[in-house]
Amino acid sequence: MLRLDLAKLEREGYAQVGAQVPADDPLWHGAEVKFEGPVDVHLRATHAGTGEIVVRGAVQGMLAQECRRCLTEVVTAARATFVMPMLYLASEEGLRLDEVSDDDEERLVFGRPEVDFAPLLAQLFAIELPLTALCREDCKGLSLDGVNLNEHPELQEADRARRDAASPFEALKDIDLTSQ
Repeated sequence: MLRLDLAKLEREGYAQVGAQVPADDPLWHGAEVKFEGPVDVHLRATHAGTGEIVVRGAVQGMLAQECRRCLTEVVTAARATFVMPMLYLASEEGLRLDEVSDDDEERLVFGRPEVDFAPLLAQLFAIELPLTALCREDCKGLSLDGVNLNEHPELQEADRARRDAASPFEALKDIDLTSQ
C-alpha cells in the first residue's frame, strides 16, 4: 500500500505516493497507537544532485490517548515528518536503515526499485508521538478512590485533605529552614 516506485524517479524526476491508511490497519499494531479515523501518509522522492535520492515523508492523523491526570480518552492531532537520504545498492533486500561511517549520518538503503515504506513510517510516527496528553489544562485528575474529580468537583477538598494527611512529609511542614 505504501510502496514507492523509484524506477519512476528516473523516468519523471520524482516518485510519490499518498494514501489514507485505516486506523485499524495492521501497520499500526506494532506502534501501539490508537487512531480516530484514517491516517494520511505522503511520500515523495527526488534526486539530491549528488547522486543520492532524498525521500520526504509526512504522517498525520487524530490520535486517541488517555489523559495523564484523569485517564479519560483525549483525541489530539498528531503529525510526524522526516527527510532522509537514500542510496541504491542492488540486492534482494528491502529497505533498511544504515549508518554511514564517514559522517555518522543515517541513510536509507534499498536494493529493488519498488520500496515498501510502511514499516519505517509506523516506527517514525511512533517515535514522534507525544508521550502524554491532557483533556484540559485545569484537569483535576483522580481522587485517591479513583473518582474523576472533573465530574465530581465536590469531592476535591476532601480528597486534598486525605492526600495531605497521608503524606509522609506532613510532620516536616512546620520546620523553619530559614533560621540558622
